[in-house]
Formats: sequence, C-alpha cells, structure tokens
Amino acid sequence: MSKKFIYLLIVTITIALIGFVAIQFYWINNAITLKEEEFFRDVKSALYSITNKLEKIESLKRIKIHQENQKLFNQKAALLYSSLQNPSTDSTAVFEEDGIKYRINEQKKTTADGNIYQKTIESISGNGASEVHVRIGYEGNIKNNIVEDSILAFKQNEKLMLLDEMLKSLYQTNKYKPILQRIDAQILDSLLKLEFLNRDITAQFEYGIFDYDGNVLLADTSSNINKIRQSSFYAQLFPNDIIEIPHFLSIYFPNQKGYLLKTMWTILLTSILLLAIIVFAFTYTIQTIFKQKKLSEIKNDFISNMTHELKTPISTISLACEALNDEDICSNNNIKTNYVNMISQENKRLGLLVESVLKSATWDKAELKLKIEEFDLHNIINEVVENISIQITSKNGVINKNLIAEISKIKGDKVHITNLIYNLLDNANKY
Repeated sequence: MSKKFIYLLIVTITIALIGFVAIQFYWINNAITLKEEEFFRDVKSALYSITNKLEKIESLKRIKIHQENQKLFNQKAALLYSSLQNPSTDSTAVFEEDGIKYRINEQKKTTADGNIYQKTIESISGNGASEVHVRIGYEGNIKNNIVEDSILAFKQNEKLMLLDEMLKSLYQTNKYKPILQRIDAQILDSLLKLEFLNRDITAQFEYGIFDYDGNVLLADTSSNINKIRQSSFYAQLFPNDIIEIPHFLSIYFPNQKGYLLKTMWTILLTSILLLAIIVFAFTYTIQTIFKQKKLSEIKNDFISNMTHELKTPISTISLACEALNDEDICSNNNIKTNYVNMISQENKRLGLLVESVLKSATWDKAELKLKIEEFDLHNIINEVVENISIQITSKNGVINKNLIAEISKIKGDKVHITNLIYNLLDNANKY
C-alpha cells in the first residue's frame, strides 16, 4: 500500500467523519430546540388554562352571592305579603347587607275612608341621607285580590331588578377591586402545580403577578424578581376585563436548560457514546495503518540488511572451503585448523542470523526484545577481524587494529553488535 493511497484514504475518512460529527451535532441541536418549543407550548397552555379557571372561580363566587341575595329577597317578599294580611301595621326595620344599611317603613291601617297602606325600602348613607328604592302604596276600599295583585307585581318587579343586577355583576370589571382581592394565592399556587403536573412538567418554578408598568404585586420569592418579570412565560389575568388595567402572571424556571437536558439524557448519552466510539475507532484505525506501514518498512530494511549479512558468512565459508581444497594448505595443520574454526564460527553466526529472521515474525505482536548482555567489545572486534580476514586477503587488503579503549566492556545485543562490525568491514572491503 503506497503512502499516497494511505493519505488519500485518511483524508476521505476524515472528511466523512467530520461530516458525520457535524450532522450529529445538528441533530442534537434540533432535538433540543424541538424540546424547548414543546416545553414553551406546554407552559403557555398551562398559563392560559389557569387564567380561564381563575375567571370561572370568580364568576362562580358572583353567582353564589346573587343566589344568596335572591334568597334574602324572597324572604322579604314573604314578609311583605304576610304584613298585608294584618288589619293594621305601623313598623320600621333597619338591616345591613354588603356594607349598606337599609330601612323598611311599613304603614297599614283601616279608617272610615277606607284602607291605607304604604311600604318603602330606603338605603341610608353615612351622612344620614336616604334614597328610596321601592315604594308601594294604595288607599280606599280595595278588594283583597287587588292587594294580592299589587304584591305579585311588587315581587315580579323585585325579581326583574335582581336579575338585571345579577347580569350586570357578571360582566362588571371590578374596577375598584384590587387584583390581590380577586386572586387567592393558595388557589393560584395549587392551580400552577396541578396544570404543570398534568403536562408532565416537574421543573422547579417561581412566579409573580405584575401590573402593566412591571411593578410586582405578588411573588413567591424575592431573589429572582427581575428574571421573573423578564420571563417569556406570562399570561394576562382576567383577559375579558374591558376597562380594568391589565395584570400579568409570569413564570420563571431557574434551571430550565438543565431540566430539558435531563429529560433528554437517554438520547444525548446514546449519541455522545456512539460518536465517541466512532472517533476512537477512526483514530485507532489511522494509528494502526501508520504502524503497519512503518513495520512494513522496517521489515523491508531488515530483509535487505539480513541479505547482506547472510552473504558475508556464506562468502567466508566459501573461501575457507576453497582454501581447504588446496593441498599445500591442508598439509599445514595449523592453517587447516584455523580455516576449520573459521567455518565453525561463521556457521554459528549463520544460526544466529536465522534466529533473528525468526524473531522478526514477532514484530507484529510488539514482542521484539533485545538480548542485552555485557561483553568485551575488543574480543568481538578481534573475532570479526579473524573471520573476515580471508576475504580481505583475497582482495589484497590489510586490516589495521588500534584497540586502546580503557573500558572495553559494554552492554548490548551481542548478535546485532557483531553484525554491525561485520557490515562495516565488509562494506570497507567492497567499496
């Protein structure tokens, strides 16, 4: 595999990985955005539901008050009718209702000129002034059924007035009633929690009620008033009021981002885990490719060097064998023994080189180990010079030794050091 192809492959995979990471982050960002929009819609929906329920609660209170007023009216009408059954009545009664004092004057008597009856209902103000609301009266000889018709007309008139007042109250704007009197803080807090739970919103929240100018009227905390005021989650209270100055209910979530991420932790964690696995696999693949490429180059160099190193002992053995075939040399036992020893040493060296070749097979497993030992470098040099001398002599060469090192013992791999010296002398002999 050429370097050009490897680099092209790396660039292609890198571009693909960058594109995948960008798409992954884009998808995660879109998922968070969609979650925020869903959260915004749910909170807004809860706020609108709360404002509608607050209006319904207030309307029910008004209807209840008017029902009580109607009951009181019926009691008064019955009292009026029973009083008409008495031949002579002269009474005055004072009562208070909804902070207003009322005075009922009733006069009924029979004279020579006929029956005289008069009844008035007046409201009394603080300065003593009175305002007549209802006055019923008749005189003369009137039959009982006429009296009953008058009472019936009175009752119908009172009911019409009561119905008209009830309808007016249902649509009145409570202009003079403060907003805090229209809203119960405990009911508001309960409605908020209930509506949020119905929409599976369990995030911690803070709320406040503000007027049109942003002044706080009610808040459940005093630490984040500005954040509550500036929150995007707000709704107008009693939106059907026509004249009343608007007031707003605002909600603030202190840990909104953390809550949304917590609700999406499964998806986010899976995405991040897959992304990390892909990046790790890509990095590991690139490292492996470079490692294999480097190992391949080392093996090629090793084979090239080993071929050169194998040639040296083979050449030495070949020359020694040729010398032994010479009868003159064979007749000299010292020279013959020297060549035999030379062949034996080169044969051992060939065995060590073959062992090195076998060890190279373990390089892929990262198990290459050098055999470190202490030896005398001078002795190694002398052995190499002695073994290679036959090749030097064949080319009329001369080796000059100058071994004057004070410390000649070193630590290293004896085989590789021997091959190193062999290669130096062999190259010097050749070139």
